[in-house]
Amino acid sequence: MADVSLAASTAHIQILAVIDTEYIKATSPNPSKDWKKPTGLAHIGQFLLVTGSRGVISGQGTADLEFRAYPGDLVSFTGTSIQDNSDDAVILYNIARYSGDEVFNPFQYNGVTRNGAVQPNLESPDRNGLPAVQRVESFASFDSRVRQSGREGFGISFGLYTLVGGQKQELFGYYWWDPYITVPA
Repeated sequence: MADVSLAASTAHIQILAVIDTEYIKATSPNPSKDWKKPTGLAHIGQFLLVTGSRGVISGQGTADLEFRAYPGDLVSFTGTSIQDNSDDAVILYNIARYSGDEVFNPFQYNGVTRNGAVQPNLESPDRNGLPAVQRVESFASFDSRVRQSGREGFGISFGLYTLVGGQKQELFGYYWWDPYITVPA
């Protein structure tokens, strides 16, 4: 019997935005406090990592990621600071078209709560975080289905929160920048 290879009709493309908040604060120290008017950023200090795409055109690990997708593919964005949101924190809040073709459907926020998400064990007998402990934790993503072929420039907006007094994270400001997606015809 011959082996049959079936390609999935849709893919789940996951993109992680990692923000170097120290760099952003140093180079853009007076950001907008209005989430509707975020401060634009140069394409330095943001790192986009993609998995599950139909191919990376360019920019894996940079602020200028361009990747391929097909109509019907699900694209999910998540974000974090380079400190894993423990000192400075990043919350993505808007992903929207700003130029080119309308490749994406509108992005929507989706939340998931896991009752047994693992975290390092702070009281680990060997001081290595193991065995892990399980805690209730919530995760967020911004998701959209690719609607059609074309090339779209889209903006990614995020709130940056900075640690104050060692315990509380407070709003530093709102920012955005603009990568691309290409969907072949």
